[in-house]
Amino acid sequence: MKHWLVSLLFLSSATLALGQRPSPIHISGMVADSLEVEGRTAYLFISFENQAAFIDSCRIRGGHFVLEGQIPFDEVTAEVLIDRVPLSSGSIVVRSGDRIEFDFAPLGRMGRPDVSGSASQEELCRLLKAPVVALRKRLQAEFMQLPAGDNRRAALGERIDSCFRAEAVLWRELLRTTRSGFNAVYACLNLLPDMTEREQTETYAYIRTKFPDNVNFSTLTGTTPSGMPIAAMTPESREAFNRYARIVGDPLPYPETREERGESELTITPPDSAVPDAESSAASASVYGPGDLVADFSLPDRNGNAVAWSSLATPYVLLDFWASWCGPCREEVPSLLAAVRDYGEELSVYAVSIDENLNRWKQAIEADGSGEALTHVILRKDNANYDSLFRRFDIRTIPHNLLLDEERRVVAVDLRGDALREWFEKVSQNN
Repeated sequence: MKHWLVSLLFLSSATLALGQRPSPIHISGMVADSLEVEGRTAYLFISFENQAAFIDSCRIRGGHFVLEGQIPFDEVTAEVLIDRVPLSSGSIVVRSGDRIEFDFAPLGRMGRPDVSGSASQEELCRLLKAPVVALRKRLQAEFMQLPAGDNRRAALGERIDSCFRAEAVLWRELLRTTRSGFNAVYACLNLLPDMTEREQTETYAYIRTKFPDNVNFSTLTGTTPSGMPIAAMTPESREAFNRYARIVGDPLPYPETREERGESELTITPPDSAVPDAESSAASASVYGPGDLVADFSLPDRNGNAVAWSSLATPYVLLDFWASWCGPCREEVPSLLAAVRDYGEELSVYAVSIDENLNRWKQAIEADGSGEALTHVILRKDNANYDSLFRRFDIRTIPHNLLLDEERRVVAVDLRGDALREWFEKVSQNN
């Protein structure tokens, strides 16, 4: 039985307000026998800007599923989920009229599956699987395993830089030739670390002109192509994100209030407005500041393994607090990647997400291309040290970071944008 009527009503109202027409899509596929999902339900979700929508569902018969419906813009990203399978198809770029086929395989809710029927997805996957990209990822993994001072790091670093330069050529060519607004934005994100301010402005203008109505432009600027702020997240989108979380077994990113359940009091405030106040607790420990020695702690990485920031071998470690839903945090990623690229022998980034939704966290890392360069961990409310870490690091707003030296003392706070690289440039000059 199809369940897309409510979502269609939401999409219709959203697209009418924006002068868009709902566009049809069709996604079908086979599921590996090893997943044992016969008779379970497959679901189709889409996302655009800061919104999400549930589109369709169907029973899996003979290992096969067919999902179809309407999308509110010409090009969005889609995911297929399966009931009681804590995995998704990974992100698929979908355009109006696409008839997509693919094999549902365990991607760990990351990555981009190989599909047929989506020219945008096929074009992007070809670049992401280019030999130089695979080589760069392998070299980066080797680099991160070497201790500071190892004489092999310099040579590896040069090879990694060479790979990045070769990749940049591929991304520039994609930006020039693609007919996909999503892929143009994705290419721009990969080129941002090496762009001057003027080049960035010119590139944004080029994308805006070439794809004047493409909703994915907001990923770069937080605004629509016309420069208007993106709309606030709708209640329907919050429910779609929560429905997604229930299917894959994640905590709800937007927990329901008692009022929403027919009761009278608020239970939990949504995470994007619930950063604890250090002064609100009588038991509050002193806040870390310049000169303070920071105690070690461990948090789970994307595979659920505990990773301590003290395990990072570089002389300096940046403790960076962020979240996938935080636009300014995502804008900091190119600067962080550039700093690690330029000062990789000196600097490691321990990126602490305060997301509650594991899937959105992992997707953001994949979209930002930071998975290899930064050490990603997550601090959720079910962590026993959640309150104490929020108090000690004074996490009232994000992005928020602290730079630690070899003695693991705080030497700087909130080095944003180019400030991090400029700090290291001054240290290099003084030495």
